[in-house]
Amino acid sequence: MPGGRGRIGVVIPAGNAAMEYDLWKMAPEGVTIHFTRMKPTKGCEPADETQFERELKEVFSLLDDVAEAIIYGRTYGTHKHAHVIKRVATKPLVIPEEEAVNTLRALETRKIFVATPYIQKRTMEEVNFFKENGFEVTGYDGLNKVRGIDISNTAVFTIYRLVKRNIEAVRKADAVYIACTALATYEASTYLHEDLGIPVVTENAVAMLGALNKIGVKFSPPGFSVCTRRSQIT
Repeated sequence: MPGGRGRIGVVIPAGNAAMEYDLWKMAPEGVTIHFTRMKPTKGCEPADETQFERELKEVFSLLDDVAEAIIYGRTYGTHKHAHVIKRVATKPLVIPEEEAVNTLRALETRKIFVATPYIQKRTMEEVNFFKENGFEVTGYDGLNKVRGIDISNTAVFTIYRLVKRNIEAVRKADAVYIACTALATYEASTYLHEDLGIPVVTENAVAMLGALNKIGVKFSPPGFSVCTRRSQIT
């Protein structure tokens, strides 16, 4: 039977072509991943919160029968309307941006380097979000991309070089954080962790970690090692 150990549902924007790749690469044997898509929104944020809530209810309901936990697979702007997502969630919910904060705290990280695929404005919003959550940011950089499909088409080498070209700021950090679920980071995070010797925490890895914690399945994420007991990461 597919999903013998557990089934994870994922809601992603229409233009995200990366998260499926990363999550399937990471999925432990016996765990299956089940995706559904939402309509794209201008600027990555809902213009009408009531309409957004209606669509969320619909897409969450599509996963009810096939998922034990659900990942809301979006990063940019999520913290502004997380209250709506949580209000309509039908199963244990993982919001990757919040999971990144939980994971970095579990790793006892104080200083981070922030890498994003975004334009400057969006990169700064991510930087400020982590500062507001108590982290010191030693540096940041972005790839100046906006559209989800353009972000998903980013080469592994480009992600790797995004971090390595800021090596002085990275050396001051306890960990690297790479934002965006639309960025396929499985290989790049593994290479960077091996070469830098510090945790490389990516949005898709923490999304998988959070979901597997909720269904009680052990997991070794690419890019970092952390105890996955529910009592330590919630």
